[in-house]
Amino acid sequence: MQSCLTSGPVARAQPRTANGNVEVDTPRVRGDCQQADGSGLPPEQNPHPHRTAASLPRASFPRNHPSASAHLGVLRANIRKEQDLFRCIVVDADIIDVWSELFISPFGIVDNRDGEPRVVGRVIHGLSFPEDNSVNSNTDPSELPRIAFEHCSSVAREILRCKRKYPGRDVMVMTGDVASAYRNACPHRECVYMFAGYIPEDNAIVIDMFTAFGWTGSAGTYSILGGAVAFIHGSTGDGHHPFGFYNYHWVDDLINVTADVGSRCADIEWSLRHAMTSVMGLTAVNNHKFTSWSTRQKILGIIFDTKCCTVAMPDSKINKAQQLVPRAFHASSLSHSSFRSLLGSLRHVTTCVRPAQVFL
Repeated sequence: MQSCLTSGPVARAQPRTANGNVEVDTPRVRGDCQQADGSGLPPEQNPHPHRTAASLPRASFPRNHPSASAHLGVLRANIRKEQDLFRCIVVDADIIDVWSELFISPFGIVDNRDGEPRVVGRVIHGLSFPEDNSVNSNTDPSELPRIAFEHCSSVAREILRCKRKYPGRDVMVMTGDVASAYRNACPHRECVYMFAGYIPEDNAIVIDMFTAFGWTGSAGTYSILGGAVAFIHGSTGDGHHPFGFYNYHWVDDLINVTADVGSRCADIEWSLRHAMTSVMGLTAVNNHKFTSWSTRQKILGIIFDTKCCTVAMPDSKINKAQQLVPRAFHASSLSHSSFRSLLGSLRHVTTCVRPAQVFL
């Protein structure tokens, strides 16, 4: 496996998206940099726009998570891919003597359910480490775009509406997905120096130029693009949808519901693909996660069946919940991280069993 070479990184330092068309560069995102440097001034008025808060450690190399060393080939392959797509720059680690303002966060690797763990995985940038002096802890959430998503019960209501309006017709559901969603958006250029990582085996520093999976502001920053896709798609209609197609989205997942009448399914899918490519370019469509139209579809981890008019947890999730709850109930102690993991694992229970919400 070839290591992350540092040749020619400066030529790739100009912030841009993978397709070269879109850059999310808003005053709200810039606010993260203002909060970090403590000046409250826009970068063009701040004499020291690159300075972080005094509490943030600098010029230090935190130890990566053991998974990064254990899956070094996966880490290198992912960094090389991001470098080839102009999403990051890789430089010799000695540059930190000159770029002393760089803030280094550890890397980690988590398994990808769709591949062999030894060769495929997702790189996680530990932007919450250290707990009290991290990029995330120094990001002001009030400066981020606010996210507001409709409850997924909207999908169930649309299914029932279509069944009432078109009795005897199948109600079809299809889901679309944006490829590398967060990687289509950028933090402000004055804040990029805070998104650096270190690979000791290659003596290399990786500087991320796009919103990272693990940054507390990634979802809000991406929501600007995701909202644009949803708006364009939801504003497109035909004779049967004069006020626009039904349009439900959750971060990078977009769900479509319609009765199987004429060419409606094909028209709606075309509209969604067109909206994605209009906002984020031809590479935005994740064909691997664009499902076919069906009366039974997995949406946000829950099974929607339009023929039976049911919404259910997958059997695997039910079995997992049945094991987790007794284990936690009988445990003599439970760590904070384990408790949060438990609540996250039971989120589908609260969706399908509303009374359970008071306990979670």
